[in-house]
Amino acid sequence: MLKIIILLAIVGLVLCLLIRPVRDWLVEQIKAASDLFVVFLLRSTSQFGSELTEDGKKEQALWREQRWRNLRGLTVRSEQRWARKAG
Repeated sequence: MLKIIILLAIVGLVLCLLIRPVRDWLVEQIKAASDLFVVFLLRSTSQFGSELTEDGKKEQALWREQRWRNLRGLTVRSEQRWARKAG
């Protein structure tokens, strides 16, 4: 029974690698997972922010919020451009 499961898993993996859209999706998922791991590792081992005062922490939070707003605005504008091109 275990041999059949292993064989099916290998066949499924080979099929995934042969079908381009599935392969591209799989590679993107692996990249995203590795990016999350690296970010987690850097955040967990970094001492950034430990020396900040309360005012410094507030300022960092304001800058972070500003960056998120800018990214959201870029996303909206990009989606609008794609919609105009497609429509």
